[in-house]
Amino acid sequence: MKYNLLLLLSLIIGSFMPIKANTNTEKELNRLDEYLERKSEFDNKKTRYIDSLCNRLSKSRSLQEAFDLQMAIADEYTLFKSDSAIVYYTLAYRTATKIGDNTRQLHARLQRLRPEVIAGFYTEAFDEFRTIESEPIPDNVLPLFYQSGYRMYSFMLNAVQSNIPGWFNDSTYREKTIFYRKKWVATIPESEPTKRLYEAEQLASDNKKIAAKMVLSDLMGDIKENTNEYAIAAAIMGHLLKDEGKIDESIRYFATSAISDIQCSVKENLSMFELSMLLYSRNDIDRAYRYIFSSIEDAASCNAKMRVLNVSSMLPVIESAQRKEVKSHEQLLMTYIAIVSILLIGLIIAVLFLYKQMKKLSATRTKLKQANMTKDEYMGQFLELSSIYMKRLESFSKMVNRKLQSGQVEDLMKTIKSSKFTDEQHRGFYKEFDHAFLKIYTTFVEDFNNLLRPEERIELEDPNSLTTELRIYALLRLGMEDSSKIAEFLKYSINTIYTYRNKMKNKALNRETFEQDVMKIGVID
Repeated sequence: MKYNLLLLLSLIIGSFMPIKANTNTEKELNRLDEYLERKSEFDNKKTRYIDSLCNRLSKSRSLQEAFDLQMAIADEYTLFKSDSAIVYYTLAYRTATKIGDNTRQLHARLQRLRPEVIAGFYTEAFDEFRTIESEPIPDNVLPLFYQSGYRMYSFMLNAVQSNIPGWFNDSTYREKTIFYRKKWVATIPESEPTKRLYEAEQLASDNKKIAAKMVLSDLMGDIKENTNEYAIAAAIMGHLLKDEGKIDESIRYFATSAISDIQCSVKENLSMFELSMLLYSRNDIDRAYRYIFSSIEDAASCNAKMRVLNVSSMLPVIESAQRKEVKSHEQLLMTYIAIVSILLIGLIIAVLFLYKQMKKLSATRTKLKQANMTKDEYMGQFLELSSIYMKRLESFSKMVNRKLQSGQVEDLMKTIKSSKFTDEQHRGFYKEFDHAFLKIYTTFVEDFNNLLRPEERIELEDPNSLTTELRIYALLRLGMEDSSKIAEFLKYSINTIYTYRNKMKNKALNRETFEQDVMKIGVID
């Protein structure tokens, strides 16, 4: 009856557990859940750092220092709060104008394009880019120009691919993205991880997926997880695996990317949204619901209008599925409550029955312990008497030997002059001892061998006769712990007994507790 109850309880508990398709993927999702709970911790850290830069800006002593700090603050805000980034890039542009530095002005204008696109100022951003494109651009600013072009067009390409309408068709965005990416990557030093990252993206775009994955795997092994490059690399890998139909692995990489975004406080991100879509397709509605809300929260915090629109379009679908799942769980829960109530009654009856059985078992154990103590006591008395017998026998032998040496009984001297007589008595006694001991402790040899390393286990030539080592530990098991008494009993020197005991300890699985473990052989708990 109790086994049926346990089976039913297992089935009930198991039905509440989600199906895990892949252990590594589930571990990464659990890790993401932990980081989501800590998201405010990373955001506060980011805010404190920006505040420290603002504090330094308020104390700046030159326009050049003010410009550098304004640009640094804007960089920190770009993927965190795009509208604030626009404000500080504009301030930096005005500061550069006061300085009269055209290069600094151009830097501020180009850097401002990215947060403008993120914030939804598409017309302003593209008009500004075309204006800059028509102007002479210094060679040292070309890398930033190419990067800005790539950032703008790749953003719009992602938007079009997400069914958000734009000005140009898909192919225009793709061509421009590829053009500016190649131009930009060519200017990046070979030692920079960014070069490998966007080379891998280009390989993926060229459908050279195996090469792209190799570059990304190598890159992710070289850079830290708490960097934006790592998040992008993991996201690209997630897209490649998704295209190959390897959904579990794709989910794992998108989760890794989302973790990296959280660590960097990147609010303009796509990995969390992609992850929620994949989990929705796998019917993990609870996580999909939580992740898409996190994605909307990030996009709103960053003022990323296109990302908000993109993510919000799927929210009603996932929210509806989530409500259905909650309702289904509520109905299922009521059914389980009824079943558990019935099982609880059965369990109470089973517990009462088991309680009675345990009382009987406890009484039986008490008797067995008493029998165990009695057995040890009787065996000890037997050994004590036997030891006395052996001492007397030895004394008798010495006395007879003295008389024979005195010439009192010549023929008696011939009979027992050697130690053969006592040796035979000892051997006879040991044989009887072995027989009696093994009859009481029937599994002693097997249990003793289980305490030794496999290659050191003892094999008996005669199953009814103990070896010297086993006989020493048989005496130890019977309470004769003093090596001098064991030596006297077995007619060995104390050093020999010590040697045997140390030798066996060295063969044990656990040298420190070996003799205590021997004392537990045959004990009934």
